[in-house]
Amino acid sequence: MKNPLENVSKLNWGCYYLPLRWTFATRYTNPINIISFFLIDALPSLYLVFALSDFRLELAVNWFIAFVTMFCFYECGYIFNEIVSVRYEKNPTIRIPEPYFFLILRHLENLITVRVVLGVLGSWFLMSMFPDNRGLYVFCVLLLLVTYSVHNFYRGKINALTMAIEVTLKYMIPIVIFIPDDRLITSLSVVLLTIVLVRFIEYISKKEFFPRIRVTRDVDSFRIKYYILICAISIVLVGIGIWSPILCGLPFLFLVYRLLSWYVMNHVKHVAGIIHEGRKHHGTDK
Repeated sequence: MKNPLENVSKLNWGCYYLPLRWTFATRYTNPINIISFFLIDALPSLYLVFALSDFRLELAVNWFIAFVTMFCFYECGYIFNEIVSVRYEKNPTIRIPEPYFFLILRHLENLITVRVVLGVLGSWFLMSMFPDNRGLYVFCVLLLLVTYSVHNFYRGKINALTMAIEVTLKYMIPIVIFIPDDRLITSLSVVLLTIVLVRFIEYISKKEFFPRIRVTRDVDSFRIKYYILICAISIVLVGIGIWSPILCGLPFLFLVYRLLSWYVMNHVKHVAGIIHEGRKHHGTDK
């Protein structure tokens, strides 16, 4: 797969200062991966905001602002990792061709500064519109920045913990600003069971972290089994009154998505090749 950053000297650098542009250029480089991004990274928080709050168009617009604002901060970690941290890793996932590292280094501070400024402005807008949970919102944003700093500077088993915290905050930050206090624990439990736990299991099963834990040799089959279990647990949680029935929809959506992924990977070879290359490029098995 051709890296969109290969001709760095010919790039229109202006577009790379836009939120999410770096993410799409280095991680989600084809339409199938972009669809995966919206289904896996964006849809869950939007679903929970609607499920635990009100279904209004205005809320959807504000959620989008919150999501982009969160990614302004999140991309700071991406950029620093791909320009600086990978140079000191033993087996890095290379998303930028090595000859262009120093060219991109010239833009490093500006790329991060612009995102921090946009993130602060977006956060100010959100906290002025939804002041109830602004303290928790600020705490989550600061925790994300600190966690990403630790994740990028220290390599080892601690990254399993920092990864889990990062992923949790990626989904919770666009939620906490909108959801009433009494529903935050519920939303957190959905995020942990539906997204974070499976990512954590897959992460620690990597050979370099815990050699004895190898549960994801066939990642697609593993995910199907995982989501069947989580769907069963979610039904129990609804039955005992901890979750409302609408919250079961998210695990079931992920189960359907993973079943389709398994089918495509095993029966639609030309699309499977695209997905495989995208997973390899992303450094995960999304």
